Amino acid sequence: MRSNAVMMWDQQNEIDGELLACLRAEEARQRDSLEMVASESIQPRTALMLAGSAFNNKTAVGRVGNQRLLGSQQADCLERLAAERACAIFGADHANLTTYSGSVANFCAYASVMKPGDRALAMEPASGSHQSHGGKKNISAKLYDFDFFGLKPDTLEIDYETAAKKAAEQGPKLIIVGSAAYPRRFDYERLAHIAHQNGALLMADIAHFTGLVAAGLSPNPVPYADIVTGSTTKTMCGPHSGFIMCKAALAETVEAGIYPGYVASLHLQTVAAMAYALQHSQTVEFKELMQRVLANASAMCEALKRRGFGIFTGGTDCHMFLVELHRFGIDGVRFAQVLEEIGITTNSKGIPFDPSPVAMGLRAGTTVLSQRGMGEAEMDRIAEIFLQAALHHEDAEVLNRLRQEVEALCRTFPIPEQYACEL
Repeated sequence: MRSNAVMMWDQQNEIDGELLACLRAEEARQRDSLEMVASESIQPRTALMLAGSAFNNKTAVGRVGNQRLLGSQQADCLERLAAERACAIFGADHANLTTYSGSVANFCAYASVMKPGDRALAMEPASGSHQSHGGKKNISAKLYDFDFFGLKPDTLEIDYETAAKKAAEQGPKLIIVGSAAYPRRFDYERLAHIAHQNGALLMADIAHFTGLVAAGLSPNPVPYADIVTGSTTKTMCGPHSGFIMCKAALAETVEAGIYPGYVASLHLQTVAAMAYALQHSQTVEFKELMQRVLANASAMCEALKRRGFGIFTGGTDCHMFLVELHRFGIDGVRFAQVLEEIGITTNSKGIPFDPSPVAMGLRAGTTVLSQRGMGEAEMDRIAEIFLQAALHHEDAEVLNRLRQEVEALCRTFPIPEQYACEL
Protein backbone atom coordinates (compact mmCIF):
# COMPACT_ATOMS: atom_id res chain seq x y z
CA MET A 1 0.00 0.00 0.00
CA ARG A 2 1.37 3.40 -0.95
CA SER A 3 1.68 6.18 1.63
CA ASN A 4 -0.54 9.26 1.59
CA ALA A 5 2.54 11.33 0.68
CA VAL A 6 3.06 9.33 -2.51
CA MET A 7 -0.64 9.13 -3.35
CA MET A 8 -1.10 12.89 -3.17
CA TRP A 9 0.67 13.23 -6.51
CA ASP A 10 -2.26 11.36 -8.06
CA GLN A 11 -4.92 13.78 -6.80
CA GLN A 12 -4.77 16.34 -9.60
CA ASN A 13 -8.39 15.62 -10.57
CA GLU A 14 -9.49 16.93 -7.16
CA ILE A 15 -7.83 20.33 -7.69
CA ASP A 16 -10.08 23.09 -9.03
CA GLY A 17 -9.26 24.49 -12.43
CA GLU A 18 -8.09 27.93 -11.30
CA LEU A 19 -5.67 26.53 -8.74
CA LEU A 20 -4.44 23.85 -11.13
CA ALA A 21 -3.75 26.51 -13.76
CA CYS A 22 -1.54 28.43 -11.32
CA LEU A 23 0.31 25.26 -10.43
CA ARG A 24 0.78 24.13 -14.02
CA ALA A 25 2.09 27.55 -15.00
CA GLU A 26 4.67 27.50 -12.21
CA GLU A 27 5.73 23.98 -13.12
CA ALA A 28 6.20 25.12 -16.71
CA ARG A 29 8.15 28.21 -15.63
CA GLN A 30 10.59 26.11 -13.64
CA ARG A 31 10.88 23.49 -16.37
CA ASP A 32 11.37 25.92 -19.26
CA SER A 33 13.61 28.59 -17.72
CA LEU A 34 17.05 28.78 -16.16
CA GLU A 35 16.74 29.60 -12.48
CA MET A 36 19.70 31.70 -11.36
CA VAL A 37 18.26 33.47 -8.32
CA ALA A 38 20.99 32.80 -5.76
CA SER A 39 18.45 32.14 -2.99
CA GLU A 40 16.82 29.24 -4.80
CA SER A 41 17.31 25.53 -5.26
CA ILE A 42 15.14 22.54 -6.12
CA GLN A 43 14.02 20.24 -3.32
CA PRO A 44 14.26 16.50 -3.84
CA ARG A 45 10.88 14.87 -4.45
CA THR A 46 11.24 13.00 -1.14
CA ALA A 47 11.49 16.27 0.79
CA LEU A 48 8.39 17.61 -0.96
CA MET A 49 6.44 14.51 0.01
CA LEU A 50 7.59 14.74 3.62
CA ALA A 51 6.41 18.35 3.68
CA GLY A 52 2.97 17.01 2.78
CA SER A 53 3.02 14.12 5.27
CA ALA A 54 0.88 13.25 8.31
CA PHE A 55 2.86 15.74 10.40
CA ASN A 56 0.76 18.46 8.67
CA ASN A 57 -2.16 17.29 10.80
CA LYS A 58 -0.45 17.65 14.17
CA THR A 59 -0.36 20.88 16.16
CA ALA A 60 2.55 21.00 18.59
CA VAL A 61 3.28 23.94 20.88
CA GLY A 62 6.16 24.09 23.32
CA ARG A 63 9.53 22.44 23.72
CA VAL A 64 10.76 18.92 23.24
CA GLY A 65 9.59 16.82 26.18
CA ASN A 66 7.27 19.55 27.45
CA GLN A 67 4.67 20.05 24.73
CA ARG A 68 1.49 21.83 25.78
CA LEU A 69 -0.76 19.64 23.61
CA LEU A 70 -1.13 15.91 24.10
CA GLY A 71 -0.34 13.43 21.39
CA SER A 72 3.06 15.04 20.78
CA GLN A 73 5.28 12.01 21.31
CA GLN A 74 6.22 11.74 17.63
CA ALA A 75 6.64 15.49 17.40
CA ASP A 76 9.27 15.18 20.13
CA CYS A 77 10.86 12.26 18.29
CA LEU A 78 11.03 14.25 15.07
CA GLU A 79 12.46 17.38 16.69
CA ARG A 80 15.14 15.37 18.50
CA LEU A 81 16.10 13.55 15.31
CA ALA A 82 16.43 16.76 13.28
CA ALA A 83 18.40 18.52 16.03
CA GLU A 84 20.74 15.54 16.48
CA ARG A 85 21.47 15.50 12.76
CA ALA A 86 22.24 19.23 12.69
CA CYS A 87 24.55 18.94 15.69
CA ALA A 88 26.36 15.96 14.19
CA ILE A 89 26.85 17.60 10.78
CA PHE A 90 27.97 21.03 11.97
CA GLY A 91 29.58 20.05 15.28
CA ALA A 92 27.16 22.15 17.35
CA ASP A 93 26.36 21.71 21.02
CA HIS A 94 22.67 22.51 20.59
CA ALA A 95 20.25 23.00 17.69
CA ASN A 96 16.61 23.94 17.14
CA LEU A 97 14.95 23.51 13.73
CA THR A 98 11.52 25.08 14.33
CA THR A 99 12.14 28.71 13.34
CA TYR A 100 10.19 28.81 10.03
CA SER A 101 12.86 30.71 7.99
CA GLY A 102 16.35 32.16 8.12
CA SER A 103 15.02 35.61 9.01
CA VAL A 104 12.85 34.23 11.81
CA ALA A 105 15.88 32.33 13.10
CA ASN A 106 17.74 35.64 13.21
CA PHE A 107 14.97 37.34 15.19
CA CYS A 108 14.81 34.43 17.62
CA ALA A 109 18.55 34.76 18.11
CA TYR A 110 18.28 38.50 18.75
CA ALA A 111 15.45 38.01 21.23
CA SER A 112 17.48 35.37 23.03
CA VAL A 113 20.43 37.58 23.93
CA MET A 114 19.26 41.20 23.54
CA LYS A 115 16.54 43.46 24.88
CA PRO A 116 14.91 46.15 22.75
CA GLY A 117 17.27 49.09 22.46
CA ASP A 118 20.45 47.07 23.01
CA ARG A 119 23.43 47.80 20.77
CA ALA A 120 24.32 45.39 17.96
CA LEU A 121 27.21 45.63 15.50
CA ALA A 122 26.74 44.06 12.09
CA MET A 123 28.11 43.97 8.59
CA GLU A 124 26.32 46.73 6.72
CA PRO A 125 23.48 45.47 4.47
CA ALA A 126 24.74 47.73 1.65
CA SER A 127 27.98 45.74 1.76
CA GLY A 128 26.17 42.50 0.99
CA SER A 129 24.68 41.27 4.27
CA HIS A 130 20.98 40.61 4.88
CA GLN A 131 18.28 43.20 5.62
CA SER A 132 17.44 41.42 8.86
CA HIS A 133 20.90 42.47 10.07
CA GLY A 134 19.73 45.98 10.87
CA GLY A 135 18.51 47.18 7.48
CA LYS A 136 16.90 50.62 7.77
CA LYS A 137 13.46 49.44 6.65
CA ASN A 138 13.64 46.18 8.59
CA ILE A 139 12.04 45.65 11.98
CA SER A 140 15.45 44.71 13.39
CA ALA A 141 16.58 48.35 13.08
CA LYS A 142 13.50 49.50 14.99
CA LEU A 143 13.98 47.03 17.83
CA TYR A 144 17.74 47.28 18.35
CA ASP A 145 20.43 49.96 18.13
CA PHE A 146 22.51 48.85 15.14
CA ASP A 147 25.85 50.18 14.01
CA PHE A 148 27.86 48.77 11.14
CA PHE A 149 31.19 47.85 9.63
CA GLY A 150 31.62 47.11 5.96
CA LEU A 151 34.23 46.49 3.31
CA LYS A 152 37.59 48.07 2.56
CA PRO A 153 37.15 50.19 -0.59
CA ASP A 154 40.53 49.22 -2.03
CA THR A 155 40.41 45.45 -1.51
CA LEU A 156 36.67 44.80 -1.01
CA GLU A 157 37.60 42.58 1.94
CA ILE A 158 35.77 42.67 5.27
CA ASP A 159 36.96 45.66 7.30
CA TYR A 160 37.85 43.76 10.45
CA GLU A 161 39.82 46.73 11.81
CA THR A 162 36.74 48.94 11.85
CA ALA A 163 34.73 46.12 13.39
CA ALA A 164 37.30 45.82 16.19
CA LYS A 165 37.42 49.58 16.73
CA LYS A 166 33.65 49.98 16.94
CA ALA A 167 33.31 46.94 19.20
CA ALA A 168 35.84 48.44 21.61
CA GLU A 169 34.18 51.86 21.54
CA GLN A 170 30.53 50.81 21.71
CA GLY A 171 30.46 47.55 23.66
CA PRO A 172 27.69 45.82 21.64
CA LYS A 173 25.80 42.87 23.05
CA LEU A 174 25.99 41.03 19.74
CA ILE A 175 28.16 41.13 16.61
CA ILE A 176 26.44 39.75 13.50
CA VAL A 177 27.99 38.62 10.24
CA GLY A 178 26.42 36.97 7.23
CA SER A 179 25.81 37.38 3.54
CA ALA A 180 23.01 37.78 1.06
CA ALA A 181 25.26 39.08 -1.73
CA TYR A 182 28.87 39.16 -0.52
CA PRO A 183 30.55 36.18 -2.27
CA ARG A 184 33.75 35.86 -0.25
CA ARG A 185 34.63 33.92 2.90
CA PHE A 186 34.53 35.26 6.45
CA ASP A 187 37.25 34.90 9.06
CA TYR A 188 35.00 33.61 11.83
CA GLU A 189 37.88 33.01 14.21
CA ARG A 190 38.97 36.65 13.93
CA LEU A 191 35.41 37.89 14.37
CA ALA A 192 34.95 35.71 17.46
CA HIS A 193 38.13 37.18 18.94
CA ILE A 194 36.84 40.71 18.32
CA ALA A 195 33.49 39.89 19.90
CA HIS A 196 34.75 38.07 22.96
CA GLN A 197 37.55 40.54 23.63
CA ASN A 198 34.88 43.22 23.93
CA GLY A 199 32.31 41.31 25.93
CA ALA A 200 30.04 40.56 22.97
CA LEU A 201 28.62 37.39 21.48
CA LEU A 202 29.20 36.47 17.85
CA MET A 203 26.30 35.41 15.63
CA ALA A 204 27.01 33.98 12.16
CA ASP A 205 24.19 33.80 9.61
CA ILE A 206 25.08 31.09 7.07
CA ALA A 207 21.70 30.96 5.32
CA HIS A 208 23.30 31.10 1.87
CA PHE A 209 26.19 28.80 2.69
CA THR A 210 24.48 26.05 4.74
CA GLY A 211 24.75 23.32 2.10
CA LEU A 212 28.33 24.26 1.26
CA VAL A 213 29.27 24.14 4.94
CA ALA A 214 27.49 20.81 5.40
CA ALA A 215 29.47 19.41 2.46
CA GLY A 216 32.75 20.63 3.95
CA LEU A 217 33.35 23.14 1.15
CA SER A 218 32.87 26.43 3.02
CA PRO A 219 34.19 27.57 6.42
CA ASN A 220 32.16 26.35 9.39
CA PRO A 221 31.55 29.10 11.98
CA VAL A 222 30.23 26.71 14.65
CA PRO A 223 33.59 26.27 16.44
CA TYR A 224 33.90 30.04 16.83
CA ALA A 225 30.46 31.69 16.86
CA ASP A 226 28.23 31.60 19.93
CA ILE A 227 25.09 31.42 17.76
CA VAL A 228 24.76 30.25 14.15
CA THR A 229 21.60 30.64 12.09
CA GLY A 230 20.94 28.93 8.80
CA SER A 231 18.41 28.10 6.12
CA THR A 232 17.61 24.79 4.46
CA THR A 233 16.31 26.45 1.30
CA LYS A 234 19.32 27.75 -0.57
CA THR A 235 22.42 25.59 -1.04
CA MET A 236 20.99 22.95 1.32
CA CYS A 237 18.39 22.20 -1.38
CA GLY A 238 15.68 21.58 1.20
CA PRO A 239 12.41 23.14 2.39
CA HIS A 240 11.79 26.80 3.14
CA SER A 241 12.77 27.00 6.79
CA GLY A 242 15.49 28.07 9.19
CA PHE A 243 17.33 26.82 12.24
CA ILE A 244 19.58 27.90 15.09
CA MET A 245 22.67 26.30 16.60
CA CYS A 246 24.46 27.54 19.68
CA LYS A 247 26.97 26.81 22.41
CA ALA A 248 25.77 24.65 25.28
CA ALA A 249 25.89 27.57 27.71
CA LEU A 250 23.31 29.42 25.59
CA ALA A 251 20.96 26.50 24.95
CA GLU A 252 18.33 27.45 27.53
CA THR A 253 18.53 31.15 26.60
CA VAL A 254 18.08 30.39 22.90
CA GLU A 255 15.23 27.96 23.55
CA ALA A 256 13.43 30.65 25.56
CA GLY A 257 13.94 33.10 22.71
CA ILE A 258 12.28 30.65 20.32
CA TYR A 259 9.46 29.55 22.64
CA PRO A 260 7.67 31.36 24.17
CA GLY A 261 9.65 34.27 22.73
CA TYR A 262 8.74 34.01 19.05
CA VAL A 263 7.55 30.65 17.71
CA ALA A 264 4.26 29.06 18.73
CA SER A 265 2.72 26.24 16.70
CA LEU A 266 5.44 24.16 15.04
CA HIS A 267 5.58 23.36 11.33
CA LEU A 268 6.36 19.71 11.95
CA GLN A 269 5.93 18.73 8.31
CA THR A 270 8.71 21.15 7.40
CA VAL A 271 10.93 19.82 10.19
CA ALA A 272 10.47 16.35 8.69
CA ALA A 273 11.65 17.61 5.30
CA MET A 274 14.55 19.40 7.00
CA ALA A 275 15.61 16.19 8.73
CA TYR A 276 15.73 14.50 5.34
CA ALA A 277 17.68 17.38 3.77
CA LEU A 278 20.25 17.23 6.57
CA GLN A 279 20.78 13.51 6.09
CA HIS A 280 20.92 13.94 2.30
CA SER A 281 23.62 16.61 2.67
CA GLN A 282 26.03 13.92 3.84
CA THR A 283 25.70 11.75 0.74
CA VAL A 284 28.35 11.51 -1.95
CA GLU A 285 25.76 12.72 -4.45
CA PHE A 286 25.14 15.95 -2.54
CA LYS A 287 28.81 16.68 -1.93
CA GLU A 288 29.53 16.22 -5.63
CA LEU A 289 26.66 18.59 -6.40
CA MET A 290 28.12 21.26 -4.12
CA GLN A 291 31.53 20.85 -5.77
CA ARG A 292 29.87 21.35 -9.14
CA VAL A 293 28.03 24.42 -7.83
CA LEU A 294 31.33 26.02 -6.81
CA ALA A 295 33.09 25.10 -10.05
CA ASN A 296 30.21 26.45 -12.13
CA ALA A 297 30.05 29.74 -10.21
CA SER A 298 33.77 30.29 -10.68
CA ALA A 299 33.58 29.34 -14.36
CA MET A 300 30.62 31.65 -14.92
CA CYS A 301 32.49 34.57 -13.36
CA GLU A 302 35.49 34.00 -15.62
CA ALA A 303 33.30 33.61 -18.71
CA LEU A 304 31.49 36.86 -17.95
CA LYS A 305 34.75 38.72 -17.33
CA ARG A 306 36.10 37.55 -20.69
CA ARG A 307 33.07 39.21 -22.26
CA GLY A 308 33.60 42.54 -20.56
CA PHE A 309 31.32 42.24 -17.54
CA GLY A 310 32.65 43.37 -14.19
CA ILE A 311 32.44 40.90 -11.31
CA PHE A 312 32.26 42.35 -7.81
CA THR A 313 35.39 41.30 -5.83
CA GLY A 314 36.71 39.72 -9.04
CA GLY A 315 35.11 36.35 -8.46
CA THR A 316 33.40 34.17 -5.87
CA ASP A 317 34.10 31.63 -3.14
CA CYS A 318 30.55 30.30 -3.11
CA HIS A 319 27.50 29.69 -5.31
CA MET A 320 26.66 33.33 -6.02
CA PHE A 321 28.25 36.34 -7.65
CA LEU A 322 27.46 39.98 -8.39
CA VAL A 323 27.68 41.13 -12.03
CA GLU A 324 28.54 44.78 -12.75
CA LEU A 325 26.79 46.28 -15.79
CA HIS A 326 28.27 49.76 -16.22
CA ARG A 327 29.93 49.03 -19.56
CA PHE A 328 26.67 48.07 -21.24
CA GLY A 329 24.55 51.11 -20.39
CA ILE A 330 21.76 49.11 -18.77
CA ASP A 331 20.87 49.05 -15.08
CA GLY A 332 20.31 45.96 -12.98
CA VAL A 333 16.53 46.25 -12.80
CA ARG A 334 16.12 46.48 -16.57
CA PHE A 335 18.69 43.78 -17.31
CA ALA A 336 17.01 41.38 -14.90
CA GLN A 337 13.74 42.05 -16.73
CA VAL A 338 15.38 41.40 -20.10
CA LEU A 339 16.85 38.13 -18.85
CA GLU A 340 13.47 37.05 -17.49
CA GLU A 341 11.93 37.76 -20.89
CA ILE A 342 14.31 35.25 -22.47
CA GLY A 343 13.89 32.71 -19.67
CA ILE A 344 16.70 33.41 -17.17
CA THR A 345 15.73 34.43 -13.63
CA THR A 346 18.04 36.62 -11.52
CA ASN A 347 17.61 39.78 -9.44
CA SER A 348 19.01 43.30 -9.50
CA LYS A 349 21.41 44.37 -6.76
CA GLY A 350 23.27 47.53 -5.85
CA ILE A 351 27.05 47.40 -5.95
CA PRO A 352 28.95 48.53 -2.85
CA PHE A 353 30.67 51.93 -3.25
CA ASP A 354 28.89 52.54 -6.57
CA PRO A 355 27.58 56.15 -6.69
CA SER A 356 25.00 55.37 -9.39
CA PRO A 357 21.45 56.42 -8.42
CA VAL A 358 20.09 53.04 -9.56
CA ALA A 359 21.29 49.50 -8.95
CA MET A 360 23.92 48.66 -11.56
CA GLY A 361 24.44 45.08 -10.47
CA LEU A 362 22.85 41.69 -10.93
CA ARG A 363 22.98 38.89 -8.36
CA ALA A 364 23.05 35.36 -9.72
CA GLY A 365 23.83 31.83 -8.58
CA THR A 366 24.52 28.39 -10.01
CA THR A 367 22.78 25.97 -7.63
CA VAL A 368 19.79 25.08 -9.83
CA LEU A 369 21.88 25.04 -13.01
CA SER A 370 24.15 22.53 -11.30
CA GLN A 371 21.20 20.45 -10.11
CA ARG A 372 20.11 20.20 -13.74
CA GLY A 373 23.51 18.70 -14.59
CA MET A 374 25.09 21.66 -16.34
CA GLY A 375 28.84 22.17 -16.30
CA GLU A 376 31.48 24.70 -17.27
CA ALA A 377 30.70 24.50 -21.00
CA GLU A 378 27.12 25.54 -20.29
CA MET A 379 28.32 28.37 -18.03
CA ASP A 380 30.25 29.74 -20.99
CA ARG A 381 27.20 29.41 -23.22
CA ILE A 382 25.00 31.22 -20.68
CA ALA A 383 27.61 33.97 -20.31
CA GLU A 384 27.38 34.51 -24.06
CA ILE A 385 23.60 34.76 -23.75
CA PHE A 386 24.11 37.40 -21.05
CA LEU A 387 26.39 39.33 -23.39
CA GLN A 388 24.02 39.26 -26.34
CA ALA A 389 21.10 40.24 -24.11
CA ALA A 390 23.06 43.20 -22.74
CA LEU A 391 24.20 44.36 -26.17
CA HIS A 392 20.83 43.90 -27.87
CA HIS A 393 18.35 44.41 -25.03
CA GLU A 394 16.08 46.49 -27.28
CA ASP A 395 16.18 44.14 -30.27
CA ALA A 396 13.13 41.87 -30.19
CA GLU A 397 14.50 39.57 -32.91
CA VAL A 398 17.74 38.92 -31.02
CA LEU A 399 15.88 38.40 -27.74
CA ASN A 400 13.57 35.89 -29.40
CA ARG A 401 16.59 33.95 -30.67
CA LEU A 402 18.12 34.00 -27.19
CA ARG A 403 14.85 32.71 -25.74
CA GLN A 404 15.09 29.76 -28.14
CA GLU A 405 18.66 29.10 -26.98
CA VAL A 406 17.51 29.07 -23.37
CA GLU A 407 14.68 26.67 -24.22
CA ALA A 408 17.18 24.39 -25.97
CA LEU A 409 19.36 24.33 -22.86
CA CYS A 410 16.34 23.47 -20.73
CA ARG A 411 15.43 20.58 -23.03
CA THR A 412 19.01 19.29 -23.04
CA PHE A 413 19.25 19.57 -19.25
CA PRO A 414 15.77 18.84 -17.89
CA ILE A 415 15.07 18.87 -14.17
CA PRO A 416 16.21 15.39 -13.02
CA GLU A 417 13.66 12.83 -11.95
CA GLN A 418 14.66 12.96 -8.28
CA TYR A 419 13.67 16.64 -8.22
CA ALA A 420 10.57 16.38 -10.43
CA CYS A 421 7.52 17.78 -8.68
CA GLU A 422 4.99 17.98 -11.49
CA LEU A 423 1.58 16.45 -10.88
